[in-house]
Amino acid sequence: MKIESLYTYPIKSTKGILLNEVNVREIGFENDRYFGIANSLNEIITARENPKLLKLEPEINNEYLKVVYENKSVNFPLESKFNDLKTSLFKKEVSVKVIDNEINNWLTEILKTESKLVKINLKNLREKNNTKISLSDSCPIHLITKESVEALNEKLAIPIEINRFRANIIISGAKAFEERNWKKIIIGECEFKVVSDTVRCSLITINPENGNKDKKQEPLRTLAKEFKSNGKVSFGIYLVPTKIGLIKKSDSLIIKTEA
Repeated sequence: MKIESLYTYPIKSTKGILLNEVNVREIGFENDRYFGIANSLNEIITARENPKLLKLEPEINNEYLKVVYENKSVNFPLESKFNDLKTSLFKKEVSVKVIDNEINNWLTEILKTESKLVKINLKNLREKNNTKISLSDSCPIHLITKESVEALNEKLAIPIEINRFRANIIISGAKAFEERNWKKIIIGECEFKVVSDTVRCSLITINPENGNKDKKQEPLRTLAKEFKSNGKVSFGIYLVPTKIGLIKKSDSLIIKTEA
């Protein structure tokens, strides 16, 4: 087995950035879901509500965050002044920082609704599965395998791309769905505990290339036939870092099926 791809998603529900290496923090990949977009009600929105988010392409370095949409772009210094703001995500209060910058006007114009860029408050983070997280749905890191997606595609009338699942780590060389039995993963100098299967929602029915929803609710509908338990559909696994550091695409993998 090997690492096929590493991704970080700086702004929640927008495009990911393909990486060769990444620092792993307690809350996940560095910069992953550190930013989000809030509406006029101070609710952090996702592509479930506005699929156009999936077409926003962030770029980030040590100094700037840049956002590209078609032939338009905007950027701002990461050291910009942020003010405290109480927002909500999935109807639960989240403490964030909000920037007063032209990027908010730009986002409002692109998304056709009042929008503002927010950033996680590192001093007041959310907590799920007994671990602190950024603006990710419920866990610091999401992993899927190439083989599981290929096996799913064999059941679909129209195959989907692997980026539909917005994973941080994509593994190849595994048996389809064997990740459901993994308990611990060691990658380079980092270690991860598998805490649960990844619960899927309607977001995976949206084509990230055009923002269109699948009329037959695929691949969620097919997954529900195979991997539905207690009313929830799952695909992929969630990880919590237990030893942080740097991981590289070229790093070796050790998989353990016992805790």
